[in-house]
Amino acid sequence: MLTAKDKIFLKGLQTDFPLDARPFGLLAGQAGLSEEKMLAYFRKFERQGLIRYIAPMFDLRKLGVVSTLIAMRVPVGQLDQVVRIINACPNVSHNYLRDGDYNVWFTLSAASERKLKAILTRIRKESGVEDMLDLRTERVFKSQAIFELR
Repeated sequence: MLTAKDKIFLKGLQTDFPLDARPFGLLAGQAGLSEEKMLAYFRKFERQGLIRYIAPMFDLRKLGVVSTLIAMRVPVGQLDQVVRIINACPNVSHNYLRDGDYNVWFTLSAASERKLKAILTRIRKESGVEDMLDLRTERVFKSQAIFELR
């Protein structure tokens, strides 16, 4: 059961996390707590599995990064091999299996269109899989997920 202070802390992490060298100190001040107490809250929620990690969300387009979602049709007997090739690529941020003909999906980012195409060419060559869908973003819809705490 979450207390009122727990809820304030968790909501602050979702909506108002400060960009500062000591963000927990700032959050602590806003909540009327010590920085040590605020860090203890964080560790408690981390142990309970309520928080996995905190990371910034960057608008990669504004930073000049090119990205795409790739769907591959991989024969079942080649899944392990192809997934190892994809997972070895540092430019891949997500890689997951799905049901259906296009069963391996991953997101790929690179500093330029030329580099992105070179990475895709290398993945095709190493995996032997030619059937890929390059699903570029055509229109961005930005939603904000804020979990209501009861």
